[in-house]
Amino acid sequence: MKLLDNVTTHLSRTFTGTYRLTGRVVEFDNAKTPFLKLRLSDCMGDHIAMLNLSKTTVPERIGHLDFVTASGVKCLSGQFILDEFRKASRNEVTSMVTLQSLPRVYSPVPEVFDKLVTTVQSLQSECLRAFLTRVLERKDRLEAFLNAPASVNYHHAYPGGLLEHSLNVANNAVAMLRLNEPAMARLMQETCFVAGLLHDIGKTYTYDSKGKPNAACSHDAFTLEACAYGLAYLDKHAPDLAIMLRHVWTCASPGARYGQKAAITLARYIRDADGQSTMANNQIRAFRSKNHWGFSRIGQNVFWRPEIPALQPQPR
Repeated sequence: MKLLDNVTTHLSRTFTGTYRLTGRVVEFDNAKTPFLKLRLSDCMGDHIAMLNLSKTTVPERIGHLDFVTASGVKCLSGQFILDEFRKASRNEVTSMVTLQSLPRVYSPVPEVFDKLVTTVQSLQSECLRAFLTRVLERKDRLEAFLNAPASVNYHHAYPGGLLEHSLNVANNAVAMLRLNEPAMARLMQETCFVAGLLHDIGKTYTYDSKGKPNAACSHDAFTLEACAYGLAYLDKHAPDLAIMLRHVWTCASPGARYGQKAAITLARYIRDADGQSTMANNQIRAFRSKNHWGFSRIGQNVFWRPEIPALQPQPR
């Protein structure tokens, strides 16, 4: 690494911000000066920054995915040189935009990740945005939500599959709601989106941060536990929304062992959107290496595509 002591003579601009700490390693420049190389991440991407250890003391007890505030200068070379690096204050953390702290670098499907962030930040309900912050931005859950597959051997069975499936269900459930009940209030539509997005959140307890299975329990048993912190917030600020979400996630569906009969259409939209997302992805997988028509099978599920000739362009 080149000398960094005199790099301040080649500055382009200063910067400051609050990020998640997602990586760090000690390096030495040509003069044997120790520098701490840091990766600072948020929903937009990463900054790689250098901290001169001979001039700045690193605060203790800053760990992986902790919130940090950093400031310094960006050199013409593109490197960030820090003159401040510390744990972020509570006010700095709470002032961040919803899902801003999710590290984009951890998502195997960045285009889906970007859609998630954009959609959530567009929600008009402050209560629902605060709820999602308390569920999805938890340090012990976020990596699993971004990395886990939706299943081990069937639909969306790849890193990031849980995120993609969850967003599909959320968007498709809202589309069905708007089609069937166009006069439904905006808040109900947004609640439908949130319920669909988190319908499988219990899987963050059944996969580790790398998306590997780590529990024998059904993910359904963990849904309310995964949302407990957020639901406690809604109980104080929007109790009807809290009860509605609990009902949607626990009401009976075909094959369910528990739950009351669905008493709200949102529950059916989410159930149907879940089934359609699952079947569509399985059908794509069933015919991935076979003919485009006929029968194919994944496990016990049989899929059929009729042979229909492609439409030919009509002569003008």
